[in-house]
Amino acid sequence: MQHKTHIELGNELGIYIMPEEVASGMPIFKKNGFIIREELINLMRKFNKQFNYEEVWTPHAFDIKLWKISGHLAKYKEKMFIFKTKEKKYVLKPMNCPGHCLIYRSEIRSYRDLPIRISEFGTVYRNEQSGEITGLVRVRSITQDDGHIFLREDQIEEEVTNILKTAIKIYEIFDMKDYKINLSTRPEKYIGSLTLWDKATEALKLCLDKLSLKYEIKEGEGAFYGPKIDIDVKDALNRYWQLTTIQLDFNLPRRFKLFYIDEKGKQAVPVMIHRAILGSLERFIGILLEHYEGKLPLWLAPEQIRILPISEKYIEYAKDISSKLHNYRVSTDTTNATLDKKILNAWKHKVPYIIIVGNKEQNTKTITVRDRNNNQKNNITIEEFIKILNEEYKKIVL
Repeated sequence: MQHKTHIELGNELGIYIMPEEVASGMPIFKKNGFIIREELINLMRKFNKQFNYEEVWTPHAFDIKLWKISGHLAKYKEKMFIFKTKEKKYVLKPMNCPGHCLIYRSEIRSYRDLPIRISEFGTVYRNEQSGEITGLVRVRSITQDDGHIFLREDQIEEEVTNILKTAIKIYEIFDMKDYKINLSTRPEKYIGSLTLWDKATEALKLCLDKLSLKYEIKEGEGAFYGPKIDIDVKDALNRYWQLTTIQLDFNLPRRFKLFYIDEKGKQAVPVMIHRAILGSLERFIGILLEHYEGKLPLWLAPEQIRILPISEKYIEYAKDISSKLHNYRVSTDTTNATLDKKILNAWKHKVPYIIIVGNKEQNTKTITVRDRNNNQKNNITIEEFIKILNEEYKKIVL
């Protein structure tokens, strides 16, 4: 059986569009796509809250001098959008990290303050080659579940361990339990000293070894500012996708002259961890659409419940039922179509639950519920149905 691509599913389910008038590789998310994005962001916010991340916002464009300091202009220029206005050059940010360095630098920090964890669901822009752009899985406008941790060297093991454990928990939520771990080392184009690179690489190896995690070394595939751990996760179609990245960076803090006051009252340079767990939200949504064949889990589905009155006589009762489900994303099919046609339309749109109401349900103050697998419960109360919904939501309790 041939599976539909996320491009086909995205169109059928009203997730996103890419009209010709929009810049290539920059999707527009419609209402349903926006809901999915927000639910993923809310999931990550719950995890971030557990580890006291400070959520911030940084602008989409910065003066080009910022990217000279960070090293991106020298090592990453071919993927940057650079523009000029009023004799000044600006860059659409390809990364959030330099902005987060400026936030760290805006205050005096003590060793007692560390680690400082900063998160941003920020959109960055990378000038990928046009031939490589594919639907949502390879785009030029990339919204990351981004995070940067500023810490002391003695805190590296605990922080990297927490990120790895969190990533594995999140994969389980999406029924992705098979994964491969890669450790990528110094590339040909890099910044910083070999001593710092060796130190960072050994620190990541130590974290993986202490957790007894198997990993493959990918020589020369690290970021230009530091080595990294990447996790490739297998989906329901037996394909591996690179999701989580954890990059250990001794270089950017030095380039931005970041420091903290140590226990002896002297200035010391922090270490920086760059981390994203889902990676690009656009890419992850594309992966999920194919992983679930469009049948997203209840908590993530843009439309969770559709109420089908068998005729217009029961529309008012349908509205009453809808009002009792105000905590969920509910619609009511008030068209003149036959019940079979209404059911078919709900299935086509991958709605997790449909509620059928007619004379019997109205008289007994009950509902008939059918799920996407055609399992049906007849004449149950709305309270009983809400219990079923709550049980499904428990699957993502952290």
